Amino acid sequence: MVTVARVQAATDDLLDPDGAPWRRLQSQRISLSATPLSLQPSEYVQNKWASLRHGETPEVRVAAAHNRESIFFHLEWDDATDDSKPNDMADFPDQAGVMLPINNDAPITEMGLPDQPVNMWLWRPDLDRPLYVTAAGRGTTRRQTESPLSGRGVWRDGAWRVVISRPFNVGLPAALVVPLAPGMTHKCTFAVWQGSNKERGGLKAYQPVWQPLEIEA
Repeated sequence: MVTVARVQAATDDLLDPDGAPWRRLQSQRISLSATPLSLQPSEYVQNKWASLRHGETPEVRVAAAHNRESIFFHLEWDDATDDSKPNDMADFPDQAGVMLPINNDAPITEMGLPDQPVNMWLWRPDLDRPLYVTAAGRGTTRRQTESPLSGRGVWRDGAWRVVISRPFNVGLPAALVVPLAPGMTHKCTFAVWQGSNKERGGLKAYQPVWQPLEIEA
């Protein structure tokens, strides 16, 4: 279970991956595995990666908090290289993401279904703010032009520490928003992409089972 602790802290302090609030909270280790090649959207990708390895990040360490205004996920994972500034079409940035079902449930491996959409918060070090993405099945991923998310990341000593945040109250259509509030329970899962291994899209390490999410009142 991922517990979102209620804390008394300013948003800027919680957005700092090295901030004091995170040093007082315990992280949970979430195991990750490679996404199956059979789930990749094209035969070309499946064939190209058949003899290659992807999704070898074994775990992500997760802590979560809220200050009654916003929810914050603190993600930390080991990464020997800082791939924060892609230089050309052959280079890819490191990435991390939180995924939640917009309704009560959705199949993770299918990226949701038409009547069970999902919402992804995707952090990349080369972007000013995390991407706000929705999907209702494989091949339906849609990046929303307006992102209510905030995020910051720091790479140091062979590890990334990243915070991804969203206000509880979001001015977007209800069909695009996961309902979150103090005292609620929901579900979430996580993913990590290693840019040095040219991971992108569906080529990643992820947790294939929804993790219970409990937001302290």
